[in-house]
Amino acid sequence: MFARGRTTAQCWPSCWPTNKKARWQAGFLETSKFAKEFMTPIVQHKGITIADTIIAVDSVGRFCLNDLHKAAGAESRHQPAFFFRRSETQDLEAELNSAPEQSFTTVTTPGRNGGTYVCKELVYAYAMWISAKFHLQVIRTFDALVATPAPAAAPKPSAISPAKEFRAIFGIARLIGLDKNAAAISANQGTAALTGVNMLQLMERTHLATPEQDICFTPTEMGRRFVKSAKDFNQLLAQAGLQEQIAGHWVPTAKGRAHAVVFDTGKAHGSGAPIQQVKWRDSVLGEVAL
Repeated sequence: MFARGRTTAQCWPSCWPTNKKARWQAGFLETSKFAKEFMTPIVQHKGITIADTIIAVDSVGRFCLNDLHKAAGAESRHQPAFFFRRSETQDLEAELNSAPEQSFTTVTTPGRNGGTYVCKELVYAYAMWISAKFHLQVIRTFDALVATPAPAAAPKPSAISPAKEFRAIFGIARLIGLDKNAAAISANQGTAALTGVNMLQLMERTHLATPEQDICFTPTEMGRRFVKSAKDFNQLLAQAGLQEQIAGHWVPTAKGRAHAVVFDTGKAHGSGAPIQQVKWRDSVLGEVAL
């Protein structure tokens, strides 16, 4: 590999052994050190495509001039070698390499998969040398790359154990008097809020059976049995003090909880809150005026 901008005296030791074999060995070792220091793995930068040609970059951000030559039409007169013979290019390289923080602006790697890799400033200069049209195309491609926001990082996995949180919330729900069904629903809601994991959905138990295995009915089903609409039956339940509306949803009152069962449907509102469904046991019929 040859790094432009560095003289022989900078690349190789000033003193060499006089013995020919020893000198060759020393040269081999120095070459290995040089290659280890400056040869960098080449990767394909999927974000830079010019004229349907992917421009390869090395690990320090230099761009493959050979790929740019292909993108520009691969004309013989536009070969990178001709570009580097120009005095303007050589002056630009010298100026870039004079900056103390600047790594090599141009590196050439030999071999079948090798090529000449240059810094962004030389990419612009090469494109301008090709044509005004290609120069503008390169500038717009790089500008678009800078303007495009980086993809959002994937959320880190929660350090909270969903199963542990479910058990803790379930225990609290039982302590405050909720039956097992209601406690499980509350625990599932709390776990989902803390960890984003819907435990009941994972177990495919989105509808929980009541402990007594009673058959329960929705207001629509109850109303149909008495030739009433769901709206009418909900009003009867409200008039009997069995349910009330909170934030636009019917919720059983303390009196109504003896006859109601709340099911977790496994769905969610736009806000992310779980959608629940209230069903009623036949015992509620003794509380409403039909």
